[in-house]
This record gives sequence, structure tokens and C-alpha cells, in this order.
Amino acid sequence: MLDMIKKIIKIAFKFVGVALLGFLGYIVWAINPWNMPAIFKRNYPEAFERMPLKLISPFISLY
Repeated sequence: MLDMIKKIIKIAFKFVGVALLGFLGYIVWAINPWNMPAIFKRNYPEAFERMPLKLISPFISLY
């Protein structure tokens, strides 16, 4: 009986782990942190040009 409970708990932890990884993957896909400089440059061009990020400004596409 105790072995069965342990197996059920292990399966539940695996399911929760997969669900959390899926949720985290969805959040990263929705936010797209690799596109944040382009969003910032598009919304705040004056502030962007005053920051040290202006060195990479030519490499950031707005489209």
C-alpha cells in the first residue's frame, strides 16, 4: 500500500513538473524577452538613444 502511494506521488510530481515547464515556456514565448530592446526602442526612442544600449541600436530591427 505504501509503495503504491509513493508511485502515485512520483507520478503527480512528474505531472506538475511538466505542467510548470510548459507554463514557463508559454510565458517566455508570450513575453519574448529577446524582442524587448526593439519594443523599448519603438516606444521610447529618445530615452533609448541616451542609454548605453545605443551602441547596439543599429542592430535592432523595429520590424
